[in-house]
Amino acid sequence: MEATEPTAPTAPVPVEPIADAEPPDGALGGKHRGPRDPMETEWPWDTLRAEQEGREGRFSEVMRREYRWDEEAFTRLEAAMRAACEALQEQATIERWVGEGFWCWTAVIPELTEHPRFATPEATYLRQCLARLRDLGSWFFNGTSPYGPDHVWEPVQPAVS
Repeated sequence: MEATEPTAPTAPVPVEPIADAEPPDGALGGKHRGPRDPMETEWPWDTLRAEQEGREGRFSEVMRREYRWDEEAFTRLEAAMRAACEALQEQATIERWVGEGFWCWTAVIPELTEHPRFATPEATYLRQCLARLRDLGSWFFNGTSPYGPDHVWEPVQPAVS
């Protein structure tokens, strides 16, 4: 075995910005350097992040604070969950916040519908929504759609009054 002489570490060479250079893709007025994280700024990740954080007016927040099923907010959440399942089905790993969100939407939300203060929407519509959450959870946690790759996911439609 050959021994090598240790070499002295070299100091990094500072890189000067080019005056006429375009800001990096995704830069926000000099506050952010480099490309933005797509899981922070692109659909469906921005929608899922807002839901997972329980931001005001989001489906999760309305359910937790008001015990009310917001049909419009559910439609947005369901579409984002479906898109995420499709995007992640071949991924070996996911970010923890995404998994925590899916657990909440597929386990906690159905439990909240049992709360005595829950304002129940039309029964058939609610059953379809809860089944959709269960199916999306199955797809997310198992990595494949329970209905196969060619299944067309029709939107869950609220009951017509």
